[in-house]
Amino acid sequence: MADPIMSRAARDALKWMREHGGDAAVARCNGGGRIYLAQGESAPFMPSTARALIDAGLATYIDQGGLKATRFQLTNEGMRL
Repeated sequence: MADPIMSRAARDALKWMREHGGDAAVARCNGGGRIYLAQGESAPFMPSTARALIDAGLATYIDQGGLKATRFQLTNEGMRL
């Protein structure tokens, strides 16, 4: 199970990402916000939760085609938890 000091939001985000293949597209919204899309669904977590997973080494942003942070992907460690 996930680290006991990890927030419930982070545990739920990990679970959702694993259930949706561990990879999501990052869509930028008006006003500078972000949403995460995987397998036709919007992720039920906020960018701050994504950042917490990155800071914990459980996920990463992938840059593609000269654009920053176009994909959000779990690391091997994130997939294992």
